[in-house]
Amino acid sequence: MVNTLLAILAWWLSLELIGWAAWPLTASFFRGLGSRGAAWCKHLGLLLTGYLLWLLVSFHVLENTRVVILLVIVGVAALSLVASRRERLSELWRAQRRQLLAGELLFLGAFLAYLAFRAFDPAINHTEQPMDFGFLNAIVHSRTFPPNDMWFSGYAISYYYFGYLLMAVLTKLSGVPGGIAYNLALGTVFALTVTGAYGLVSDLSARRRRPWVWGLVGSLFVAIAGNLEGILELAHANGIGSAAFWHWVNIPALTQAPLNPGWLPGLDWWWWRATRLIQDVNVMGKMPEVITEFPSFSFILGDLHPHVMALPFGLLALAAAWNLLRLAPDWPKGEPVPVWGRFSIVWPALPPLVAMLMPFLVGALGFLNSWDFPTYALVGIAAYALGRAWARRSLSWAWASESLCFGGLVLVGGFVLYLPFYIGFRSQASGLGAVVYAKTPWLQYVLIFGLFLAVLVPWLLRSSLRTATAPRFGRTFAIALVAVAILPLALTLVAGGLGSALLMGIGSLLQGPFVALALALLIALAATLLWGRLRQPDGDAASTFALLLLLAGLLLTFGTEFIYIRDSFNTRMNTMFKFYYQAWVLLGIAAAWGAGEIASRLRGRHAWGARLWLGGVALLLVATLYYPVAAATSKAGLFAGPPTLDGTAWADPHSGDGAAIAWLGQHAPEGSVIVEAPGDEYNASDNRASGWTGLPTVLGWAGHEGQWGRSYSQIQQRANDVAAIYQSANANQVQQLLDKYGVRYVYVGSVEQQKYSLSPTNLPVLDKLMLRVYDQGGVVIFERRD
Repeated sequence: MVNTLLAILAWWLSLELIGWAAWPLTASFFRGLGSRGAAWCKHLGLLLTGYLLWLLVSFHVLENTRVVILLVIVGVAALSLVASRRERLSELWRAQRRQLLAGELLFLGAFLAYLAFRAFDPAINHTEQPMDFGFLNAIVHSRTFPPNDMWFSGYAISYYYFGYLLMAVLTKLSGVPGGIAYNLALGTVFALTVTGAYGLVSDLSARRRRPWVWGLVGSLFVAIAGNLEGILELAHANGIGSAAFWHWVNIPALTQAPLNPGWLPGLDWWWWRATRLIQDVNVMGKMPEVITEFPSFSFILGDLHPHVMALPFGLLALAAAWNLLRLAPDWPKGEPVPVWGRFSIVWPALPPLVAMLMPFLVGALGFLNSWDFPTYALVGIAAYALGRAWARRSLSWAWASESLCFGGLVLVGGFVLYLPFYIGFRSQASGLGAVVYAKTPWLQYVLIFGLFLAVLVPWLLRSSLRTATAPRFGRTFAIALVAVAILPLALTLVAGGLGSALLMGIGSLLQGPFVALALALLIALAATLLWGRLRQPDGDAASTFALLLLLAGLLLTFGTEFIYIRDSFNTRMNTMFKFYYQAWVLLGIAAAWGAGEIASRLRGRHAWGARLWLGGVALLLVATLYYPVAAATSKAGLFAGPPTLDGTAWADPHSGDGAAIAWLGQHAPEGSVIVEAPGDEYNASDNRASGWTGLPTVLGWAGHEGQWGRSYSQIQQRANDVAAIYQSANANQVQQLLDKYGVRYVYVGSVEQQKYSLSPTNLPVLDKLMLRVYDQGGVVIFERRD
C-alpha cells in the first residue's frame, strides 16, 4: 500500500511539474477567457512536453530517457516564460489564483475518486487492454522513435500513438511500474476530461452568477453521465414493463436478460449493452454490430484507447476555438496579398502565439486519434470566421479569403507539424461507403442523446421563433433546408454512385427516415440562426459558440445515416463509434451551457415554464447518473475485493508465466526481439511476454496487425515461421529463422506448450542452438549463444 501511495504521489508531482512549466504560456494564449486558461495548464504542458520529446527523439537528436524528459520540461518552461515576457507573473498569479486553485482541487478530486474505483477493478485482462498496455510499455522502452511495434518485430507502431507517448512520458518521469502506470494514466485522462469540461463551460458561463456551478454541470454531462439505456436496465431487471413494451424498445440483448430485482441489474457485464443499442438490418437479414460508446462507459471499461486519451485534448481544442471567437473581432484587418493580376487574398493578421499554437493544438488530435482532427479543426475555423465577420461587419471576399487562409494555416500546419508520424502511418481507411439500408431508430437516438436534446432542441426552437420575424429568415431557412436535403444524395452519389443513391432512398423509406428528417430540420434551423449571427452579431458570443457546437454535433450524427468511412469492418460501425463519441462532447458542452441559460430565466416573466423545463432536465440527469453508479459498482464487484492499482497483479508474479515475464522485463536489454506464440485476439493470457515488457515479438495479435496496415501474406508468413521455430527438427532452419528476425530470446510458457504440443524438458533443437537462461515453474526462456 505504501508503494502504491508513493507511486500516486510521484505521478501527481510529475503532472504538477509539467503543468506549472506551461502556466505562463497558457495564460498568455487564453487571453480571451475570463479564467485565462486556468484549467488548461496540464493539458497544454503535457502536449508540449510530449511533442518536443517526440520530435527530438524522432530526429535522433536525443534519446527517450528520464533525463531528456526533464530537459524538455525545462525547455517548455523557458519557452513559456519567453512567450509570456510581457506578463508580470505576480500579477498573473493574483488574477488567476482562485481559478487555478479550483482547477487543482477538481483535478485532484477526480483523479483520486477514479483511482478509488480502479483499485477494485485494476486488472489489465480484457477487451483491448493488453494492446493498450503493450503500446504503453513499447514506448517506455523504446530509446528511439518511432517506437517499436511490440507485436511485429522490426517495424514501428503503425497507429496513432501520441496518447500512449504522453502517458509514457509520465511513466518514465515518475518511475512508476507499468502495471500501476496503466491505471494512473486512466485516472489522468479522466481527471483532465473533468477539468477540461469544467473549464470550458465555466468560461462560457462567465457572465452568469456562479459560473463554476455550470462548469461542474459540464463535467457531469461530458465525463460522468451515461445514456438513458441504464434506467431501462433497472426497469427490466425488476420486471417493469410488458412484453409488448420491450418489443417496442427493440434492444434484443436487454429483452433476453434475466430478471434481478433490486437496484443493481447484476454483476455481469449488463452495462455493455448501453453501447450496442442500434441494430442495423440489411436486406439479407444480417445485423452488423453498431457501437455508440460514450465517455463514462469508456472510463468504466478501462481501455486506454486513442479515442479516450484524445478526450481532454479535444476539449482543449474547443477552448482554443472559444478563445478565437472572443479575440478575433478585435484583431486588425489582414493585409491583401497579390495572387494573380489584380486578384488578391487577405492573409490574417494573427498574434504570433495564436498562429503557432492553433495548428499545434488541432494537429495534435490527428496524432492522438485521427478521426478527431477534421471535426475540431472545422469548429476552430468556423469560430474564427464568425469572429472576423463581426469585426468586418460584412461578408465580403476579404472576409472569406481571410477565413480560408486561416483554415489553410490550421489544416496544413496541423499536418506538417506532425509529418514524421504521417510518413510512417498506414491507415485502414479506404474511401467512403454508402449506407443504403440502415437507419437509426428514433427511440435509440433519443436514448443516446436524450439528456442533451432535452436542453438544446427547445432552446433552438425558442431561438428560432424569436428570430422568425427577422428579414430573410424564412428564405434563409428554406435554402438551408434544401441544402441539407440535397446533402445525403450528394454524399451517396460520391460514395457509391447512382445505384447506391437509389438504394439509399428505398432503404430510407423502408427502414424509417425519422431521425434523418428530424436532424435535417434541426440542422437547417441551427444553420439559419448561425448565418443570421454572421451578418448581424447580437453580441452574445457564448450562445453563438453553443449554437456552433450544436450544429457540428448534429451534422456528425446526420452524416452517419448516409455514408461511412470504409475500413476493415466495411460497415458504418466504426464511423458511428467515432463520430457519436465526438458528438457526445460537442452536444454535452452546448447542453451544459444551455442548462445555465434555462436557469437564468427562472426569475423572468415565464419563470414557471423555465422551472418545468429545468425540472425535466434535472430528472433526466438523475436517470443518466444511475448508469455510471450502477455500472461502476458491477464492474468493481461491489467493491468487495482487496484494493490494488497493479493491473498485472491478476497473474501471480512469483510463479509460472508471471515470474518468467518479470524476469524477462528485468534482464532483457531494451529492444531485444523475442519469440512467443501469436495470440488469440482479445485474450489477455496471450502475448503477455511482449505486451508486459514492451519487447518486440515476431508476431502478436495477427488480426490487429492486419487492421494496422500489415499485409496478410506477411502476417501468415510470420505465423508459419514462429511455428517452425518451436516445432521444426531441422536446426539449420531454426537458426536461419532466428537470424532472419534478429531473435535474442525464445519464450516457452504455458501458451506455447499447449499451442505447439511442447514439453519444457524436451526441446532438443532450441537446447542445441541457445542457452536456458530461465527454467522455473514450467516456463523456459532461451537466449542466443552469441
